[in-house]
Amino acid sequence: MASVQKEVSEIKRILLKAYPPEHFSAKEVIVAFLGSLILGLTFIFKGLLFEVSLSLQAVHLFAIILATIVILTLQIYFIGYARVENKAERPFGQFWAKRFFTFYGISLLVSFLLVYLYGLDILVGSFLSALKVVVAVSFPCAVGTAISDLVK
Repeated sequence: MASVQKEVSEIKRILLKAYPPEHFSAKEVIVAFLGSLILGLTFIFKGLLFEVSLSLQAVHLFAIILATIVILTLQIYFIGYARVENKAERPFGQFWAKRFFTFYGISLLVSFLLVYLYGLDILVGSFLSALKVVVAVSFPCAVGTAISDLVK
């Protein structure tokens, strides 16, 4: 049993060394944008999401934003930072900040674009209601940005 665990650890070390995360670049921003757009498009037309987002209260919106922050942080850590070999050279805070603000910003931008591109802001009737839809759609969009990092 110890032999199997040792071999698994060795394979993991080899794989992590073979595919270390690259430094953040414009290419990653574009890939994140496309990942967010693809996942956002699958959710923007869901009638239930649209109806539910209109009835969200401030506490629900805060919970969605908080859940998005937590999930993005977990994705950044487990998908990207876990592959960093020299963690002293690349501190997590710096690694996280670049990716988190970029990913969350892209997800909000894509959400706004989808809501206004398809005229959902007109259907909801007010700017506040449109913001509720944006926050609701930004959650899957944020997941899409981080998943694009995994697909690479």
